[in-house]
Amino acid sequence: MTYPLTYVGRQTSRSDGEARRLIILEATLRLIVREGIRGVRHRAVAKEADVPLASTTYYFKDIKDLISDSLTYFAEKTLWMNRELEARSFELLKQLSSASQGADEDALNPREYTELLVSNLTQFICTHIREQVSCRDDRILEVAFHEEALRNKQLASAIKRLDESLLSTIQGFFAQLASSNSLADAYQILGLIKLLEYQSIVRDDNGESGPEFETIISSTVRNIIRGILA
Repeated sequence: MTYPLTYVGRQTSRSDGEARRLIILEATLRLIVREGIRGVRHRAVAKEADVPLASTTYYFKDIKDLISDSLTYFAEKTLWMNRELEARSFELLKQLSSASQGADEDALNPREYTELLVSNLTQFICTHIREQVSCRDDRILEVAFHEEALRNKQLASAIKRLDESLLSTIQGFFAQLASSNSLADAYQILGLIKLLEYQSIVRDDNGESGPEFETIISSTVRNIIRGILA
């Protein structure tokens, strides 16, 4: 699903101008990681980006526009990663479907197929969480932008598109499994993923929180799969 993103700051067609604008946005993201949204000020951004103060005010007259465009810049990468996740998840479904529809003597019975599905989906989610947690700064940015979106309607709109993109990917996966409640299933999985990512970042355990990590995911996945295949 395509989610259009729009920059609100001043645009430029010159390559040097565009390069400077991106330098400012990257500096803004670094500031947010270190100091939070409240640390974003024109002077602080200019110092971080090593550009004249006039450059930041030229491209972003309002500090809210700078924050909004830094989210849009960050979101472009996040949405691309969501598309990669979608491609990988549907490849997993294709592989599982092939395994369940083999020759008669090799075909899996319903119990075996359920266990294979639960095991593979659990590992898929665990791997995804570990990959996300390895990008610690990106997860800090996500939390900072979500918190600021509670006060900033302009930011809330972009955050909503980001959340809907990932939710749509997960819902599509369960829809392919013929779930009659694919949206509800997607909400369960996304909520679990976000909570485990957050806890892992806070504990600084790189997504390796012991046996309970996979057990929690496996239990949730099993309940969902059983409901779908019942």
